Amino acid sequence: MTSESSLLAIERQRRISDLLQSDGSVRTAELTELLNVSAVTIRSDLRELQKNGECELIWGGAVSTVQLSEGELILESRTTLNRESKRRIGQKAVELIEVGQTIFLDAGTTTVEIAKHLPTEFDYVRIVTPALNIAIAATYHTYVELVMPGGVLRNLTKSLIGAQTLRSLEMFNADLCFLASGGFSIEHGVTTGNILEVEVKRTMVAQAKRIVLVADGSKFGRTLSLNVAPITAIDLIISDDQLSDTNTQALNDLGVEVIRV
Repeated sequence: MTSESSLLAIERQRRISDLLQSDGSVRTAELTELLNVSAVTIRSDLRELQKNGECELIWGGAVSTVQLSEGELILESRTTLNRESKRRIGQKAVELIEVGQTIFLDAGTTTVEIAKHLPTEFDYVRIVTPALNIAIAATYHTYVELVMPGGVLRNLTKSLIGAQTLRSLEMFNADLCFLASGGFSIEHGVTTGNILEVEVKRTMVAQAKRIVLVADGSKFGRTLSLNVAPITAIDLIISDDQLSDTNTQALNDLGVEVIRV
C-alpha cells in the first residue's frame, strides 16, 4: 500500500507523459518497474492520459499522439544523418583504444561506428554498453568481452535505462568513456533531452578516467534541456569540419582537445 501511494496519480501521469513524448510509446510492464506500482494502476493512468488526448492504448501499453520532444528521432532515422562523418569519427576514436582496456560506449549512432570499426588484431578489450545496437556490433569481434547492464529498454534509442542500469555501471572503473550527445556548447556543456538517459550518461562520465565526446559539428551550439557534464569535464572531442575554426579554438582555450576528421 505504501509503494502504491508513494507517488500521486498526477505525478505518475506526468512522468508517463514525459516518456510518451520522448520515446513515442510505453509498455505497462516497464512502467510498473520504473514507478513501483501495479499494472492495474498503470492501466488506469494510461486511460486518463488517453482521455486527455496524449496517447492511444494498445496491447501491453500505449503510443503517443504527440510529436517527439526536442526534435528527437528514432534510432533508425538518426542513423541516416551525417552518416559519412559518423563513420570517420568512429574510425578515429578507435585509435585511442588499447589492448586490455575497459571501455564505456554510450548509446548513439556515432558511438556504434566505434564498435563497427574495432581493430581485428587485439587480444582483449572489455566493452560496457547500455545500447543494443552497439552490443550487436561488438559481437563480431571475438576478443571483446561484452558487458550489458540490466535495466528497462528505451525503445527510441534501443538502450537500457533505470536504477538497475546505474548500479551495474557503477561496478566498473573504465579507462575510456565514448560519450554521445544531442547537443554540446561552451556555455552549457554536454546536454541531452531524456530524463532517464541523462543519469546513465552521468554515471559513465563519473566512472571513467578519460572522457571522449564523439559528435559531428552540427551538434555544437545546440542545448537540450538536461545537463550531462560541463564542457571542461571532456578531455577530447572528436568531430568533423562542421565545427568551425573559431569554435575549435574556443574549446582549446578551455583545455579541451579537439580532433576534426
